[in-house]
Amino acid sequence: MISRIWAGLLVVALVTAGCGDDADEPEAAIVETVDLDKVPTVAPPIELPTPNSMPTPTATPTPTVPSEPTPPPLPELLVWPTEPPLEWPRTPDEAAAGLAQQVARGERAAVPRPAVQSEMTATAELPRLAEDGSPFGLATTIYMQQVQLDDGTLAWVVISAQSDDIVVEFPAVGELLADGTLVRGEGNGFEGTIVFQVEDQDGLLGLALAQGGALGQNLPFEISLPFDQRPASGDWATLTGYTDSAVDGSLSSLTMLPMRLVDGS
Repeated sequence: MISRIWAGLLVVALVTAGCGDDADEPEAAIVETVDLDKVPTVAPPIELPTPNSMPTPTATPTPTVPSEPTPPPLPELLVWPTEPPLEWPRTPDEAAAGLAQQVARGERAAVPRPAVQSEMTATAELPRLAEDGSPFGLATTIYMQQVQLDDGTLAWVVISAQSDDIVVEFPAVGELLADGTLVRGEGNGFEGTIVFQVEDQDGLLGLALAQGGALGQNLPFEISLPFDQRPASGDWATLTGYTDSAVDGSLSSLTMLPMRLVDGS
């Protein structure tokens, strides 16, 4: 009987062992470890820009308005006006008209055409006069400049008048000799005659006739122009060359250049 009991226990033990092998063993849980020394306990501070590191705001540029150029003072050498007038010309047209009236004595020249201005300089054409009094052609081109007077007001003056029919190559602007100035150039006039004269603010100093071309054809000329020297050397003067119309004596061509008297003694 005891043998049977041991046999039964052995069977039970075998059965229990077999069941244990077949059962699925539970998977071991994976636990991640954390290094507490590496865990930040306080959030890092936020770096704010310092005044030196802050970008400089770009200023809006202020538009610059170009300043008007200041006209030069009254030049020492000019051809009109040669002495202070009752009223200074305020426009180039007034200056051109003033020259025409003075040189042509009111009747021997036409009214200048409208002036063409470029900032502080201007030009105007002075035409010839036909027999019936109508303007035609070109007697001279008037060159003008805006100046600032001593009282600060602005005015226009004539610095020269030049004609293609009377071209003066010598002397250059600035000097004339008292004992007879050589005037050289090319030009044309009625019967080839061109009148040259030197004058200052006190009146006529000298006069001579040059012989050039005729019928609109320029030919070379060269003359000696004697004149009386005023007491003071270095004074202003004007060298003028002109031709008149054979029909009515009106101004046909005109060249006026500012000069300075030089004592030839």
